[in-house]
Amino acid sequence: MTLAPRYQIMPIPAYKISKAALNMLTVQYALSLEKEGFTFIIMSPGLRTDIRNAFGIEADLPVAAGATAVLEAVHQYGKEENGKFYNIRVAGWEEKEGLNQYDGLNPPW
Repeated sequence: MTLAPRYQIMPIPAYKISKAALNMLTVQYALSLEKEGFTFIIMSPGLRTDIRNAFGIEADLPVAAGATAVLEAVHQYGKEENGKFYNIRVAGWEEKEGLNQYDGLNPPW
C-alpha cells in the first residue's frame, strides 16, 4: 500500500492487481518449497515494455541493462532472500526522480 499512490498513473487496475498476485504467488512458493532447497525471488527488471509505452510512460532501461542487472543479482542472493521482491540495481538510478529507482532494495509493498 505504501507505493500505491506512485503507480496511479498506470490506468489499468488489472495490471497492478496481477503484480500483487505475482508477489503473493512467489511468497507461497517460497514457503512451500524452502525445505526442499529452493529459493524464490521476484525482481523488477525495469525494462521497456509495450504497456508502459502505450500509456505514454517513458521506459527506463533497455533490455540488455535490465537482464544484466537481474543476472548479477541472482548470483548474489541466497536463502535469506527467499520470498522477497527486489528492484534491480543499476548504477546512477538509485535515487533517480520519477516512477522507478533501481537501487537493489526490497521496496515497502
